Amino acid sequence: MYHALIVDDEAHAIKGLQVGIDWEKLHISEVYKAFNIRQAKEIFESNNVHILLCDIEMPQGTGLELLEWVRHYYPETETVFLTCHADFSYAKQAIQLDSFDYLLKPVDYSELEDVVSRALSKMEKAAQLKIFEATYKHYHHLWETHQPLLLERFWQDLLAQSIPSKPEAIREHLAKQGITFTDNQRFMPIYIHVQQWHKVLSEREQRIMEYALKNVAEEQILRHIPNAMVIPLQRGKLLAVMPMHDDVSSEDVASECSLFIQSCNKYFYCDLCCYLGAESAIHDMLAMVQQLEKLDENNVTLVNQTLPLLVTRRPATQPHFSHLADWAELMEQGAREKLQMEVKKFLDSLRDERNGIDASWLHAFYQNFMQMVFYVLQLKGLQAHMVFASSLWTEKPEKALRSLTATQEWVPYVIEVAMNHIQPMQENLSIVEKAKKYISEHIGQQTLSREDIANAVYLNPDYLTRVFKKETGGSLSDYLQQQRLALAKNLLLRNKQSVSDIALTSGYSNLSYFSTVFKKAYGVAPADYRKQQKQK
Repeated sequence: MYHALIVDDEAHAIKGLQVGIDWEKLHISEVYKAFNIRQAKEIFESNNVHILLCDIEMPQGTGLELLEWVRHYYPETETVFLTCHADFSYAKQAIQLDSFDYLLKPVDYSELEDVVSRALSKMEKAAQLKIFEATYKHYHHLWETHQPLLLERFWQDLLAQSIPSKPEAIREHLAKQGITFTDNQRFMPIYIHVQQWHKVLSEREQRIMEYALKNVAEEQILRHIPNAMVIPLQRGKLLAVMPMHDDVSSEDVASECSLFIQSCNKYFYCDLCCYLGAESAIHDMLAMVQQLEKLDENNVTLVNQTLPLLVTRRPATQPHFSHLADWAELMEQGAREKLQMEVKKFLDSLRDERNGIDASWLHAFYQNFMQMVFYVLQLKGLQAHMVFASSLWTEKPEKALRSLTATQEWVPYVIEVAMNHIQPMQENLSIVEKAKKYISEHIGQQTLSREDIANAVYLNPDYLTRVFKKETGGSLSDYLQQQRLALAKNLLLRNKQSVSDIALTSGYSNLSYFSTVFKKAYGVAPADYRKQQKQK
């Protein structure tokens, strides 16, 4: 729950906000009030304040002075100014002091609730990012200073078959390296595979985060057992090797793996599975790890679980895809909703047969599904490379072939894109209207692009551009520019905001560029246009 502070020298203004705003909906449990800067500072010093709602002009000091003090001592607090004065100098100072927003009185309560909600969302994201960065920096330091160990190199060489998996060869290599394993020593291999990251990471960041997972696995699963270690394998894959003792059971290891998975979900933003091998002698470890790799390869349904190798599993279901003929017929007929419903029903049903669905089944389904789509496209006289964006053939199929969950996301996407091209041309008008509606709803976003609009209507950007020009006679980019300028023109007539604020609201981050395109469109600069209209 959050705390808010309202600062205003007018008691009725504070009372109005206390009563008019639905604080509970915003998850704000405490709303403090202050009538001047002195009282506000006292509240800050004795309470947590997440959101500051503040008037600018007050008898004993301005809200801008208070924000300057808050920025110095409580930088994580978000501030929203409420004022009766549409003075650009005030707005400029507020922006320079990094206030979240600037609203004119009388304030619309629903608008203020939306602003506060966005401010709290910004705070929450900043807090998560701070935790992530702290974790990243910590493990970055460890990663830079870590030195390879002889024991780690031994296991890597054994798995790479640089050392033959024969007792004599292994015994000779251990003696040369001074590693004291006995002939009857047994080990449990734990194969760890990161299935998905929930944050976009650069190559370097991903390597560092994998190093962090390695350290956490050593601490949480292996519990600092002597000669136990976690060995990096391929990208996103680790192998924990645990020497087995009388006081260590496979049940204990499975329990620790489950806790490790929970920690990774919470702090490292990833999904993963742990595969537990059987206790093995050193010369049997390569074969055991290969079995775990096969188990991981065929796991296309389970996420965030600990999977023992020795659990009996149902044999893989034989691929039968007779339903694809029905899907093809529905696609030819343009029965989009019914087709998507049938596809969802089929894919959801696979969850009930999770042990019968493996990698080979998923590959067979992918190949037959795409064959069906290409067949229908050919019947309609469409070429696949003109229908689908390049991403369909790169990262998305790769993910779909590894996971039933990814397949459930990917297949409806392919169908939606294909259907948008297969539908009769008269339906293209509805696509244009959808694009226009999306532009209208997101017109204030400076980063709104042709790709964003195309993604919103499930079309290739080039294809949407052609359809839009065919139906409207104008280009998509020109239409977007016209809508931005029309919004700005309307705001100049009906709103007291400054020209710079209107530029931002209309989707222009550069005031000079906004003035240039406005003058080109209407023959007069924005400020002069406002003056001319007021004189009429």
